[in-house]
Amino acid sequence: MKSTRGTQFLDALVRYETYLWNHLDHCLAEADEVALSTLSALRVVRRHAGECRVQDLRADLGITVGAASKLVDRLERDGLAVRRPHPHDRRSSLVALSPAGEAAHTSGVAVVDAALAEHLADAVGVDEATDLLTRLMARLGAPTTGVSR
Repeated sequence: MKSTRGTQFLDALVRYETYLWNHLDHCLAEADEVALSTLSALRVVRRHAGECRVQDLRADLGITVGAASKLVDRLERDGLAVRRPHPHDRRSSLVALSPAGEAAHTSGVAVVDAALAEHLADAVGVDEATDLLTRLMARLGAPTTGVSR
């Protein structure tokens, strides 16, 4: 059975995302930086500027609450983040980057930015593709915070 344009788009998008993720993760490892999964979490925590909840990580990364909670545990264990009680909700805590987390964020983003600049250097329509993906995410009800240009 022949693939439709929609499934061809899905296949191309998923394969590209997988290969791009692996490429960026390799660049980070070569530079002795945190893994891309960790950097993604650090970016979310930093974007929420000390007001990040586990729920924010869950929503922004598209993972379960349990996975987000374990992720925060690992960030804290590795000295990249600190938790403090939420001032208005006893059942919740707020997550912020530690100084080591800020440093890992800064150096990791620099590596990823350089790798992406090289990878996308002569690509046509990067801004348009970013806008399209952001609009498609919004149609699915996915958070687009930190995604748009």
